Amino acid sequence: MKKRVAKRWMAVALGTTLVVSMAAGCGKGSSSSEEKEGVKTIEWWTPNWDEVESKEMAAEFEKEHPDIKVDIVVTDWDTYKSKITTAISTDNAPEICTMLLTDVAPFANKGLLEPMDELGKTAGIDFADIVEPALDITSVDGKVYGVPFRYDGSGIYYNIDMLKAAGYETFPETWDEMVEMSKKLSTDGKYGFAWPLGNQANAATRLVQQMYTYGGDVLDESGKCMMNSQAAKEALKNIVDSIQEGYASPGSSEFDNTTMRESFGQGNLAFMLTGPFDVETLKTDYPELNFGTAVIPGVDGMGTTTANGWCVALSSKSENKEAAAEFMAYITTPENQARLTDSFPASKTAMEYEQFATEELKPFMEQLDNSKAEPTYERWSEMEPIIFQYMQNAVAGTMSVDEACEAMAKDIDALLAN
Repeated sequence: MKKRVAKRWMAVALGTTLVVSMAAGCGKGSSSSEEKEGVKTIEWWTPNWDEVESKEMAAEFEKEHPDIKVDIVVTDWDTYKSKITTAISTDNAPEICTMLLTDVAPFANKGLLEPMDELGKTAGIDFADIVEPALDITSVDGKVYGVPFRYDGSGIYYNIDMLKAAGYETFPETWDEMVEMSKKLSTDGKYGFAWPLGNQANAATRLVQQMYTYGGDVLDESGKCMMNSQAAKEALKNIVDSIQEGYASPGSSEFDNTTMRESFGQGNLAFMLTGPFDVETLKTDYPELNFGTAVIPGVDGMGTTTANGWCVALSSKSENKEAAAEFMAYITTPENQARLTDSFPASKTAMEYEQFATEELKPFMEQLDNSKAEPTYERWSEMEPIIFQYMQNAVAGTMSVDEACEAMAKDIDALLAN
């Protein structure tokens, strides 16, 4: 997703919008609804990769709504969640936060977010125009707590020239065919692909993604861990076998998504599995690279991708909920969703725009038809390191796949029992 891509924008100064640095601390700035009689102030915490567009939108909205002032606080990927968690639990909570779709349910379950169904409709938010899988992630007990504006999942990027040299005109449609191709392409220090196992979140996501393809899940309906299911074992076996048998890079344990992209761009990997946000980065950083895109291969055809995205959510402690909802409606219009994403908007209307209809992006759009949300469990942040630890053990060969999966399930069940 866009969070991992640094935009190359020139700074745009908009005097009508106050930008508050996170370094200055959490909570609301000195401005308030009292600074001008009759003017309501709302605060939007937006990430630094959306900073330019967020400033523009705030200025545009203020011009059309002189009775509403928008203060912006710029967050960053490394600290945004902890800062929002602290602020939104206090009386200094911002009105609006940009957050991952999968972060909404944990906040909503604690009563920290305002349901948007009625407020949103009154303000003009067209929920029917938002893709259902994205809206499902931000809904709890039938109520919508976050308004999605970005939604995407992974797909395949492949080196057209390397595949042609091995006799392939198109990317394989099944996992077994992909494995066969990868073995042919893994010679002279080059490999079919790599796994981003050097980063905890990247690694866990890839395992869950594989598991979804085999019909598995992390927990069953009763809350019991299913990481020792046959689906989980098949998924981990795919990762372990690919590295131990030499058709995925042995350096996978040191890779994250960025280093994997660099290795692909340099021609050391024949393909990689990542998100649509890398299209423009590859074109810019590796202009000589001849690449194509494809859906993820599965058992008998397209595999399953994990999906996530970004939304705006309203604090339950906001004093200006109606004004904030009006601004949220403006942020999430199809036109503005298109401005805020390098991948895909969550708006069905915006998805039809020309900028999202390129040949490179078409497979990613198709892949969303077979997508499933990344885990949204309240204690996922505690489960993830357990999964990561045993994945590393299995890849290193200190545990078998069966042993690693059984240990994962046992430790996660013990965690959730406390």
